[in-house]
Amino acid sequence: LRGYKGRVYSVDARKISVICLGKYFPNTPMLAGIVKVSGVMPFVEFMGEMEASFNHKFSSKPEVIEGNMNALRMAFDEVK
Repeated sequence: LRGYKGRVYSVDARKISVICLGKYFPNTPMLAGIVKVSGVMPFVEFMGEMEASFNHKFSSKPEVIEGNMNALRMAFDEVK
């Protein structure tokens, strides 16, 4: 990052996905980190949209929905 003048953020997507989902699926935690850093939408709105999406995709797997929602919350809180 030689010469880079902007900010650098990090989130341990591996750790979060393993804790919340039981496997290495970094997509969900990374998305939450990007939303937080960019400020593209408020947290509550983001969580509502994501829950609706997960409910649509995983309607028969409530444990997957819960794990993904927990991963979003944890990543949003842990962005450094």
